[in-house]
Amino acid sequence: MNVNDKDYEEISSTAIVTSYPRTFTDIPYEKEIYNWLNNHCEEDVTLNKTLAPEIEARYKLTNKLLESSNIKQVLELASGYSSRGLIYSNKGYNYIEMDLEKVVNNKLDIIKSITPKVPKTLNIISGNALRDTDFKQCDKYFDKNKPVAVINEGLLRYLTFEEKKIVSKNVYNLLSTYGGIWITCDVTPKKFIKSQNNAMPDFNKNLNKVTTRNNLNDRFEDINHIKQFFGDIGFEVKEIHNFIEMKQNLYSINHYSIVNEHIEQSLEDAIVVVMQIRMKENE
Repeated sequence: MNVNDKDYEEISSTAIVTSYPRTFTDIPYEKEIYNWLNNHCEEDVTLNKTLAPEIEARYKLTNKLLESSNIKQVLELASGYSSRGLIYSNKGYNYIEMDLEKVVNNKLDIIKSITPKVPKTLNIISGNALRDTDFKQCDKYFDKNKPVAVINEGLLRYLTFEEKKIVSKNVYNLLSTYGGIWITCDVTPKKFIKSQNNAMPDFNKNLNKVTTRNNLNDRFEDINHIKQFFGDIGFEVKEIHNFIEMKQNLYSINHYSIVNEHIEQSLEDAIVVVMQIRMKENE
């Protein structure tokens, strides 16, 4: 498949859509990041603070799973404007963020506006998750004797199943070299989209104005579909977690009271999975 970055640039605008609701959380640096974006980017997007519990839950649940793995090398695909790389590199993690060039340039400027010194263990690189050669850049920064955790939030849901398969094979090849896990919330089941629409009736309609890639046909049917799809590539789903597990830790709910029964249901239906390469029978 010939990969042209321009075909995927419209996905980058969704990173601003998720940056705004993170300002209603206690995640470090998010207000500074959004203020920079608001002053430097002219994206015509609709902002919705009701998204905050969902975005905060997936962020914190992903962090929890990363920390429980004890893996200190991380590749975050389509990292957007998240602060995770800055936070975890300051904790001593060897952290790579990969995104398209425009986002990378913005991210570097944002980090320089936040801190005078970028941590040596944080490397923000231009790359496309659909291009296998871009993954080779990791070899310059990672120790091949240590495992890697691959993370992504808000990428696969915007890709066709053919494209999802390409990204998955690229991740598989990386983990075949290093070992480790893949943590992703991007296996969006259709029932979550329905509950998300109940919680935020205009969200997906507005998102369709940002990207033509917000297509219900590109969602997984259910857990069995998820396991079959990734199983065919060579992965095993080791853990499945629901966003609602983080409810007690959500600042957006406990401080700003951004919650109702529809939001709670969307947190019940949204999931994060942890995958590993399936061991062969003779291993």
